[in-house]
Amino acid sequence: MSRCVRSCALSCPPPTRQQGIVVFVALIAVVLMSLAAVGLMRSVNTSTMVVGNLAFRQAAQSVASAAVERAVYDMFQPGTIATPNNNDLNRNYYAFVQPGENAMGVPAVLQTTVAYPGTFQQMSDNAGNTARYVIERMCLPAANGLDAEGRWCEMIPPKQGIGLQGNIQFNINLDPVPYYRMTVRVDGPNNSVTFAQAMLR
Repeated sequence: MSRCVRSCALSCPPPTRQQGIVVFVALIAVVLMSLAAVGLMRSVNTSTMVVGNLAFRQAAQSVASAAVERAVYDMFQPGTIATPNNNDLNRNYYAFVQPGENAMGVPAVLQTTVAYPGTFQQMSDNAGNTARYVIERMCLPAANGLDAEGRWCEMIPPKQGIGLQGNIQFNINLDPVPYYRMTVRVDGPNNSVTFAQAMLR
């Protein structure tokens, strides 16, 4: 009996101690997989935010376009704005450029929703967008009113048509037309704000 135990002890290798390398490698792999999962989730979240912002922008553009169409109608439809030299606060119209615009050319009344006059018109849609707009004639108030030459206005000469009669040219002299600046502010969902401007003449 003792001889068998002695021979087994001499022939069998001693047991080795566990080093834990496999566990360490497995922990590193789990950490790397967790970091990859977090990065993937953030990438998907960023993509979702970009797509949502594009949708907000498209919805805001449609409301801004509708506001521009309303302003064009008010400006050029006979009987809406009576005299261009006077303000028409029921039609969101100023006869002169208003002071206090910022570096982007946004009037002071559109820089915050609180400053927007209560008599001014505004438009809304079913997506939660609200458009506020202002029409300004690009003129500065002169000391004695607007002079006849329009030196206080940003003017554009209209295209001159040439009439022919018997091979004789007749130049039609037209008065220059002032610019009208139309600025729109669209407040949308998630506190999104979009500005748009159009020059009318």
